[in-house]
Amino acid sequence: MGFYTLFFSPNTFNPTATMRLFLLILICFCGLTGCMVEGVGSEVIKKSFCVSWSQPLQSKRVKSYTIDEGSMKAVIFITRKGFKICANPEANWVKNVINSVDSRRKTRRTTAS
Repeated sequence: MGFYTLFFSPNTFNPTATMRLFLLILICFCGLTGCMVEGVGSEVIKKSFCVSWSQPLQSKRVKSYTIDEGSMKAVIFITRKGFKICANPEANWVKNVINSVDSRRKTRRTTAS
């Protein structure tokens, strides 16, 4: 008795074979779903974090920045070459660079509009 005759033969209906096929499909579906969905509470670990602060940077070297609220609060400057540099958010030079980057962004937005 082949696969086709077990499940698709119009003359015979085999409830046991049909149930087995249903269970096989259900198990495959559950297995694939379990592989594709992340578990509740799973988090992506950051690839970089600050462990120390840098010396002052020239604002023209900085393309953008982010503020990291991790174990060590820091401003992360991203240079035009793509380097990430941590800085103390309380330092005056950091505040000046942030203001400079923000003013460049505002200037670009107003000229683009």
